[in-house]
Amino acid sequence: MNTANLVRAARAAEAAGQMARSVQLCNQILFEQPKCVDALLILGSLAARQGRLQDALSFLKRAFDVDPASYDAVRWLTTLLIGQDGGGEAVEYGRIAVRLRPNEAEAHVVLGLAALGNGDTSLAINCFERAIQLNPAMSGAYHNLGVAYHREDSFDEAIEAFSRAIKLSPNVAETYIHLGRSYLAKDMGDEALDCAEKSLALNPKSTTARRLLSDSTFTAVHGVNGERHIQKAIARDPSHGFPFALLGSRLQEQGKFQEAEESIKRSIELLPEQGFAYYLLTTNRKIIDADRPILQKIDELNHHTGLLTIERQYINFALGKAYDDLKDYEKAIYHFDMANGEGVIGPSVEKPVKLDRHASRVHRFIQIFTEEFMDRFKGIGIDSDRPIFIFGMPRSGTTLLEQILSRHSKVGAAGEQFFWRDSSRRTVNLADGLLNTEELKKAGDRYLELLASIAPGKAHVTDKFPSNYVYLGLLNLIYPKAHFIHARRHPIDICLSIYMRPFVNMQEHGRTRLGIVESLRLYREAIQHWRQVLGPNRFLDVDYELLVQNQEAVSRQVIDYCDLDWEDACLSPQEGDRRVITFSKWQVRQPVYTTSVERWRNYEPWLGVFRELLDDEPTQQAVE
Repeated sequence: MNTANLVRAARAAEAAGQMARSVQLCNQILFEQPKCVDALLILGSLAARQGRLQDALSFLKRAFDVDPASYDAVRWLTTLLIGQDGGGEAVEYGRIAVRLRPNEAEAHVVLGLAALGNGDTSLAINCFERAIQLNPAMSGAYHNLGVAYHREDSFDEAIEAFSRAIKLSPNVAETYIHLGRSYLAKDMGDEALDCAEKSLALNPKSTTARRLLSDSTFTAVHGVNGERHIQKAIARDPSHGFPFALLGSRLQEQGKFQEAEESIKRSIELLPEQGFAYYLLTTNRKIIDADRPILQKIDELNHHTGLLTIERQYINFALGKAYDDLKDYEKAIYHFDMANGEGVIGPSVEKPVKLDRHASRVHRFIQIFTEEFMDRFKGIGIDSDRPIFIFGMPRSGTTLLEQILSRHSKVGAAGEQFFWRDSSRRTVNLADGLLNTEELKKAGDRYLELLASIAPGKAHVTDKFPSNYVYLGLLNLIYPKAHFIHARRHPIDICLSIYMRPFVNMQEHGRTRLGIVESLRLYREAIQHWRQVLGPNRFLDVDYELLVQNQEAVSRQVIDYCDLDWEDACLSPQEGDRRVITFSKWQVRQPVYTTSVERWRNYEPWLGVFRELLDDEPTQQAVE
């Protein structure tokens, strides 16, 4: 039997699942012809399917050495090397695949996947877009393009890509999961919930789809249709405790704390081994000595084995908050450390923080938006003073400022809008430092329409998304008449307050002590830049400490800055009737309090790396 016939026989054996026979035939071929590429490719693919990576790579590299134009060898090598040793070698072979077959969509997809594995999302996006140009019906290319955009935090583009993939291939459960995650990143709980349900319909046993269902339900219940989702969940299974906890959280947002407590206790009764409801219970009001039996019950649950990590975190956050109320600060910080995965305090556990995508993004905005850049595009803005941007670090007083302003008859509140976080990706090319003025103006108009829909009839609408501090240059260009209010607070109080709360998405602010500190330093660097570029008086600094100690004087200063006449209702921010989505749901319904000023002193013996910020207190100006 000649070589060609032996190769055909080896491939037939491989297709029939006769692996040993295929290997025997390939070895026979190589004994006679050691450089037979077909035999080496078959052995490489067989080894790969059997999980013998090094053997597979050895055979395939031998094939490539013999024939550098072998597309099959290059494609296999690229695929197998993705994620190996950083993924750089996979990208090299992927580029060869594209050179060999520049007009074949698959080659660009292979390189795109290698780029994703190497962390080069820009290259990956270019590859998948080229593949789509070559084959517009390639659903997998749209799916992978969505993955790349999601990793870039370009969630609108990710949603569009995943949606196109679903139109082409509507029965791929994994695509619905990815689409749902992109919706969640935009706080679009209803849409994410729909994706979770469709994914589960396709694959009822999928654990990732069930996790998406849980996460999207949690988000959806805080949206416009939240109560409907909760009642639907309760009707579906009245014996399940979690929906009652969600109902309790919803009632807290409405300021109905007595009803909330009843619902939360019902949740615990039906589902005793959970942490979320206990966390809600301790945050529903101030914990007093009479509540110690409840704390003992929570602590006993904390020692149960087999408890899910997320539930144990909520339990420790609950205990930390409770002991903080009881002024047992040593126990409180112990539980906060446990909740954040830092059971030991001190320099030995502090690890360096890598410069993440958020930090890189902030630095690019600083580098691009110089005084010269701002002068070049001066005059392109929209003639509107409707937006009032309240920005700063989380837990710096943004919610209180929004409450004060929204009590004014001419001011509405939009909460935290991710609009400019998402739209800035279409208006600013960070890689090339270019501004798309046409797209910026379109985005500016869309944003004004959004504010008008949220608060119809209001002359001004607040947006308290803290991270808008990143986009101050962009916002100043498009809204030169907008008002900008900078919420400041003692840096250690900010850090501790973040550390003491179970933020769901901590991408921008870290979850460890050092991560939070580095995030605060990054924010401070950006603010310093905007002061220099925009001028020292472009935004109003409001110190939380001064606001709570001299509420009327500072409130009047804020109202005056926004060119509004004074209204006494602004002195009663706790009396607002709108829903408030914040971790301090109970506190915002109370009169302005001073107990959070210099709270860090209660934890001075256990500050760890937070202590480095002691010299970074904000400069407070006296208010007449």
